[in-house]
Amino acid sequence: MQSQAMSTKIDIYLKQQKRPEARAVAAEAAALFKTVNDPKSEAKAQLLVAEVCTQTHRYQEAATAGREALRLAKVAGDRAGQADAWKAMGVAAMEFDLDKALAAWQELAKLAKELREPAQEAAAYMGMARARLSRLSKKLGTCAVADRDDSIEALRAAKDAHSLFAASGNAVEQTTALQLVARVLLFNGVHPDVVEASGDPSEIFAQVMSGKYTSSKNALPAKPNVPLPKLEEAVPDSKQLDRGKFGWRNPIAGYCYTVVWQPTKDRNIGNKQARGQYDILTLRSGYKHNAVPTAVGLRSNDASERNEHMMVFMTTQDHALNYSATVMNVQHTIGGVVAANCRKLVFVQFGESFFDWTDTSARTVEMHSLTLGLLRSARIEAPFLTIGFVGGDLASWAQDPAPLIESIFDTIESDECEIIYRNGEGFAPSMVHKPLEETVSAVKPGKNVHYKR
Repeated sequence: MQSQAMSTKIDIYLKQQKRPEARAVAAEAAALFKTVNDPKSEAKAQLLVAEVCTQTHRYQEAATAGREALRLAKVAGDRAGQADAWKAMGVAAMEFDLDKALAAWQELAKLAKELREPAQEAAAYMGMARARLSRLSKKLGTCAVADRDDSIEALRAAKDAHSLFAASGNAVEQTTALQLVARVLLFNGVHPDVVEASGDPSEIFAQVMSGKYTSSKNALPAKPNVPLPKLEEAVPDSKQLDRGKFGWRNPIAGYCYTVVWQPTKDRNIGNKQARGQYDILTLRSGYKHNAVPTAVGLRSNDASERNEHMMVFMTTQDHALNYSATVMNVQHTIGGVVAANCRKLVFVQFGESFFDWTDTSARTVEMHSLTLGLLRSARIEAPFLTIGFVGGDLASWAQDPAPLIESIFDTIESDECEIIYRNGEGFAPSMVHKPLEETVSAVKPGKNVHYKR
């Protein structure tokens, strides 16, 4: 009863943004059960500490509390408590040590299988897939080819999680598992349309292991060596093909890319300059509920000292009501800055973040991708311009707008010139190879041949 009361008190403190008080109550609960020599209840209290530390972004403290909860649960012989402790350690370690997170999820999967808890086992497999995917994304920052082991194990974990979710009828988590599979394939240069066409991670995993998607752009398993049939066996009259050599050419092979968004904390920002001093001119489109506070935050910043000219154009979240006018405003602003020879320009987008284009959920018309297309073209046509872009969803602007306002200056003072925030975390674009589908395929004549485009 006392544990439930403290848990309720912690929830109230967290809703009131009183994070130090919430941590203090969790630590008090742990100390209380330690004095009465109740390891099982003390383990639960340590899990409360881990949960509070995770919600307040103290991930290493959360992992330490999870390890203590695991030790106490082992002393008490509480296997369900051990599973909860492994889960707490996995969630916390995802933010600072992917290897430790992966080990925690593996232990949870093993223990949940022994306890016959399919929900926890599926959650463990999803954690393993996400840890592998995060490590894969981080490695792509230094290597052009996705890591083979992480790719295969991420696909395997997502496949196992999807099977467990299908057995329990959880359609939402099945979709999440499919999206993880699509992300892994995209990092390996495979178009995610194969996920939509199949819809079965088990089938896709079998195709990957058979070498169907192997190419020079990835390190996936190669196709098995199958002896080719003789020409006389495949073609009744091989002389009809004796017309010299001919090969189709694809002039854009190797030059096709797609954009993925990576956390800025995993990237090394280059060419970062010291903070300058700027005379800021702000423009906006739409209503001013978010634009005015942001303009005040810019004016209050230490960098606003009326020195070098800088223009900030803000697009509010009501752009869907005047979409064409917003597009023209962006174009005319770029043209005006070029004519005025103003060298610094930053676009700010409210109420939008990047989205997974394989997710077919209904959403409002978005503006940031069109703005990014226009400003990227402007960088080519007017190379003397320094153009930045900062966007964020409503949660990022409402919870803590300070990092987004600082990023407005960072985008024109470093190589990280485009940043989008989601749930308070910054992401930046990265180019990944994406080969186009083959437009021409060769067939051999024979009986009962069906041609398929």
